[in-house]
Amino acid sequence: MLWQASATSAQVLESLAAHAKGPGECLLRVDNAGGIILCEQGRAPKGVIEKRLSPLFSGGRFGPEAGRWLFIVGIWTPTDWSEEFRAWYRCEHAPMLLECKEWSGFRLMQAASQRGHQFYALHRLAERSALDSKQRKRSRATPWFKRLSKNKWFDAAFERVLCHRSNLLWH
Repeated sequence: MLWQASATSAQVLESLAAHAKGPGECLLRVDNAGGIILCEQGRAPKGVIEKRLSPLFSGGRFGPEAGRWLFIVGIWTPTDWSEEFRAWYRCEHAPMLLECKEWSGFRLMQAASQRGHQFYALHRLAERSALDSKQRKRSRATPWFKRLSKNKWFDAAFERVLCHRSNLLWH
C-alpha cells in the first residue's frame, strides 16, 4: 500500500505510520508537500490517502537497502493503450534506466481506476543524480517514446514525486 499524507515532518509522518502493519518505510517529499508511507497492511488514519497497489512487474533491487530515494511516477492510460504502455515500460524504458548504476530498481504497480488504467512506477534510486543520468535521457528519446508522447495522456500528464527516506523503517 501507498499512503499519502500532508505531514512534512518526520515525527508526524512516523506517528501516522504507527497505523501500518508489516514491513514499511516513511519517506518525505523533497518539495515539502507531504510524505509517503509504504506498507503492506494496516488502515490509513484520518486525513491520509490510501492507495492499494497491485504489482505488475519489477526489476533491479527494491526496498530500503537499495537507496534512500524513491521516485514515484503516477501514470494514467486509456484502456486501448495500457498493453502498449506496459510493453514499452518492460521492454525498453525500465531496462534503459537500470543501465544507470545509481538507478537501483523499480516496481510497476496498478491501482483501481473508474476508467482506463492507473499505474504507479516506484523507482528506487541510490543517488538523486540518477534522475539526470544519460540513461534516463536516452530512455526518453527513443522512437517508441516519441510515438507514445504524441498522446495527451503521455509524459507531460504524469505525476512525478521525489521522496527521501526519513529515519523510520520497520519490520
